[in-house]
Amino acid sequence: MGVNVLKGGAFEPWLASAQKLSSDGRTLTVDVDKKATWSDGKPVTAKDVVFTFQLVKKTPALNSSGVSFQSVAAQGEKTVVFHFDKPAFTQVASILQQYIVPEKYWTGKNPVTFTNPDPVASGPYTLKRFDPQQISLALRGDYWRSRIQVKQIRLPVVNSATEISQLTSGQEDVSGGAIPNLEKQYVDKDPAKNGYFYPTYGALILVFNHDKGALKDVHVRKAVELAIDRKQLIQLVTQLGADPISQTGLDAATQGKWLDPAYKEAVQTDLAGAKSQLQQAGYTLSGGKAVKDGKQLTLNYIEVADFADSVQRARIIADQLGKIGVKVNVQPLASGTYTDTREKGDFDLAAYGLAYGAVPWQIYNPLLNSEFAGTPNGGKAQTNNYLRWRDKSTDGLLNQLANTGDEQTQIELTRKLEKIIVDQVPYVTLSNITAGCAWSSRNWTGFPSKNNPYDICAPWNGGPAFENVLAHLKPVK
Repeated sequence: MGVNVLKGGAFEPWLASAQKLSSDGRTLTVDVDKKATWSDGKPVTAKDVVFTFQLVKKTPALNSSGVSFQSVAAQGEKTVVFHFDKPAFTQVASILQQYIVPEKYWTGKNPVTFTNPDPVASGPYTLKRFDPQQISLALRGDYWRSRIQVKQIRLPVVNSATEISQLTSGQEDVSGGAIPNLEKQYVDKDPAKNGYFYPTYGALILVFNHDKGALKDVHVRKAVELAIDRKQLIQLVTQLGADPISQTGLDAATQGKWLDPAYKEAVQTDLAGAKSQLQQAGYTLSGGKAVKDGKQLTLNYIEVADFADSVQRARIIADQLGKIGVKVNVQPLASGTYTDTREKGDFDLAAYGLAYGAVPWQIYNPLLNSEFAGTPNGGKAQTNNYLRWRDKSTDGLLNQLANTGDEQTQIELTRKLEKIIVDQVPYVTLSNITAGCAWSSRNWTGFPSKNNPYDICAPWNGGPAFENVLAHLKPVK
C-alpha cells in the first residue's frame, strides 16, 4: 500500500487491496489485490508476500524499517496473516510499504548481491534499457491496476544545465532534480506551460556520532545547534521550498497534529549562547579557538563527494562553527567509502534525510532506538541509527508507542520523545526536505500543483506516488 504524506500519512490501496489489524494489535491480515499479476503474466500470490517478508526478516541489510513479527503465513491464494508477539500498531505502515518480489525468481539468490538483470515486477512498466546514460521503461499491455496512458518512460542521466534546456525544448516532460533558480530559469520563460510542485517530504538533519568523546557532552551538541545559521544554508545551497523547521524534525505543515506547539518554531542562531554552552562543557575561547586540555575542539564531517550541493553545505557549516572556535574537517568521500565509514562510526558529523511516513514512529524508531545502534566504538551500525544514540528513556517511549493503537496516546508519547530531542539534541534539524518535480504541460497535463496537491511527483520517488501521478496524466491533443 502507499502512504500519502500529503494526506496525513493515509494508506492508499496498491498491491494490497485491504488490511485489518486486530484490536489487540497482534494479528494483521492483508489482502493482495485479486487482479494483481507479475509482468510475466503470473498472479501475485500470498506465497510471494510470505517469501518476501521471510527474506527481509533473515537479512538485516534489507530490514531498514526494523520490521519484526513472530510469523507470517499464506491463507489461501491472496490473503496473508502476520502474527506478532506484542502489539504492532506502529509497524503496520512499514509492513504495508514493503516492496514484494516474486518467489520464483528470487529463490536461492543472495538478496544483498543479486543484481536482478531481468526484473519481473508487479508494477505498470517493464525494463527495456538500463545503462549509464539512460533507463527506459515500457508500459505493460496487461497491467492489472490503473489505466495509464504514458506508454514509455525515458530516464536520461543529465546535469542541471542540460535538464533545463531539455525541459524548455520539450525533450523532457518532468524532472525531479534540484534546478537552481527554477522560477527564473524555467517557469518564467513560459508560465502557461511550465510549472512545478515541491511539497515537504521529510527533514534534513545533522547527526552526531555519540560514541565520540566531545559529542557525548550535551553542551557541545547544543553549541553546534545554536551556531548553525539555517537560513544562510538554505540561501546558499539551493533547495526549492526549503525552510527551517522544528528541532524535532517534524514539519508543522504536514506533521502538525504530532508536533508539540512549544517546539513548533525552528532554533534561532545564537553565537553567544553557543559559546556559553562550550564554556559549560569546559572549553575556553582563546585566539578564536575553543580549547580544552590544550587542544582545539575538532570535528570530522563526512559527505559524499559526488553530491556537490551537500559538500557545499558541509563547508558552510564548517565556516559557521568556526565562528565559535570549533574546527571542522570536511571529508568528501566516494559513495561506497562514505557508507562504510558511516556504518563503522569513523566520523563526528554527517547529514541525513528523514522521509515522513504514516506516523512519526516510522522515522524515530530506526533513527533513535538503541536496538539499531550497533556495538559501541567502531561496531557496525544497523539500519539507520548511525548516531549510536542509546537512551533508556527514548527506548521506553518507542516501546510504548509500538504497543498502543490509540491516536491520542500516540500523540502524547510522541511529544515526550520530542522533548528528549529538544533537550538532549541527539541530532540537529537543518530544514525540511522538499520532493517534487518541475513539469511541462506541452505534451501532458495533470501534474500535481499547489492548486491540486494530490501526491508527490518526484520521478525518483517511484512506487505508488509516481504511479498515481502517471494515472492522472493525459496527452495533449
